[in-house]
Amino acid sequence: MERRKFLGMSAGVLAVAAAAPSMLMATNYREKLPEAWKIKNDEKAKGEDMKGVNAAIKAVFGSDKVEEGKVNLKAPAIAENGAVVPVSFKAEGAKKIALLQSADPEALVAVFDVPERGIPEYAVRIKMQQTGHVVVVAEIDGKLYKADKVVKVTVGGCGG
Repeated sequence: MERRKFLGMSAGVLAVAAAAPSMLMATNYREKLPEAWKIKNDEKAKGEDMKGVNAAIKAVFGSDKVEEGKVNLKAPAIAENGAVVPVSFKAEGAKKIALLQSADPEALVAVFDVPERGIPEYAVRIKMQQTGHVVVVAEIDGKLYKADKVVKVTVGGCGG
């Protein structure tokens, strides 16, 4: 009898495992919003012009009307290596989160869909060509909220 219980439970576990990938599908925003990925920052502005970032926000969310708050962003004030800048962010209750920056030609870095009962807390490493703004925008209860931080990228990794 023990063997039958074990085999029955094993079959149940395999059925759940087989269904799991179909429940965790990611949205390919490069296909869904191709114009958002074409938005460029003004390279002559040295990371200070936010027009590209604002245009990308509007392309992703349909509006560029954002409020400060409800998004917690952590990024270093000084990044000694622009190739691996650690960025983490959290936005309780978010349905969609976009990560953007003003230091590279492309304004949009990533878009995350937060699944129901998901934990909207992410940690990534991004590339930054030069000093610029890192911006996180989250859609929470139908409104857009953001956090913004300037990250200074040092040349040659010397710390100053």
